[in-house]
Amino acid sequence: MAEMEISRELMLKAMHHRDVKAHLQVIADRRKKRVEQLAKAEGVEMTVTTVAGVRPGGRPFVNIVSDNVDQEFGTSRTARRRILGRAAAG
Repeated sequence: MAEMEISRELMLKAMHHRDVKAHLQVIADRRKKRVEQLAKAEGVEMTVTTVAGVRPGGRPFVNIVSDNVDQEFGTSRTARRRILGRAAAG
């Protein structure tokens, strides 16, 4: 049986390949669209954007960000909707 060791450098190179980063954005855009659909269906006003970056360990990411934090966890004045959480789950 042959063994192959994958180095950290190879993993970083693969993670930072333009196609990998592009696909992360594609996935985030799909989830963003779902967030916008859920918000519209439930009458929740929110602006949704994506933010791309690299974690301190070197792993790239794309996060979905909303300006309506209260709806996610609920407050004494806002019902808990969990729109971001539900969109991320499915």
